[in-house]
Amino acid sequence: MVANITHEVFPQEESTAPIESSQKQPSAVLTVEKLALNLAGKEILQQVDFSLPAIGVTSVIGPSGAGKSSLLRCLNGLENGWSGVVKIDGNDIRQWPGGWDQLRRHVGMIAQKPVVFNTSIRANVCFGLHGWRQRRRAEALVKTSLQQAALWDEVADRLDALATTLSVGQQQRLCIARAIAIKPRILLLDEPTASLDPRSKQLVEQSMLQLAQEIPLICVTHDLEQAQRLKGQVIFMCDGRVIEQAASHQFFNQPQQIETREFLRWSVCDCD
Repeated sequence: MVANITHEVFPQEESTAPIESSQKQPSAVLTVEKLALNLAGKEILQQVDFSLPAIGVTSVIGPSGAGKSSLLRCLNGLENGWSGVVKIDGNDIRQWPGGWDQLRRHVGMIAQKPVVFNTSIRANVCFGLHGWRQRRRAEALVKTSLQQAALWDEVADRLDALATTLSVGQQQRLCIARAIAIKPRILLLDEPTASLDPRSKQLVEQSMLQLAQEIPLICVTHDLEQAQRLKGQVIFMCDGRVIEQAASHQFFNQPQQIETREFLRWSVCDCD
């Protein structure tokens, strides 16, 4: 169950604003076809199909238990008992060179609660860097990654301080910096601002929008107003299925499915 939006999310009359989906979209970087996941005899995901553009934010919304977090876990190999086809840049992730560990360097993931290592801020950002070329460029990468995560101005003069001394909001942005330092192709975020104060949430969203100009992001969120702020496209899931996928403006102003309209109006879903 999610909180009601404080205003009407779609008008009764046809909107005169431009629809984002009418604009030319970049080619898909990720395609998911007939993705299904069964855990302990329960269908978690059912025949999920969608595609991800090469840049921009895709917000995944829906009631608790819809399969949103499980979807992210399948996409970066944390769940690998699924069936179906998932391709990144046309390459099947089941045949990824180097296996699931290498895939996770390609598909970064940020959890709801930040996990930082009990070492310096600098060392946290550099954690995933391998090879002499990356290590030689470490200082530049640290600065660039922290800037992209909207954290540099707050920690520039204390990079050798313990990461655990940062606030929760700062730790979450440090996790984003650590993820993007290794240059992922896609970044997955599972309710990244759920436990943050309004200011920290704003900074994380700012960082996401900046990153989305270069790579695609998938953000699971229960905050419908956040999904509108992030723009991009929206995927509505319920009962392990994709009910509707559309550009953000179209989704919130002209939803096509009755289940979507009910969810946006009442924050409830009965898709059985």
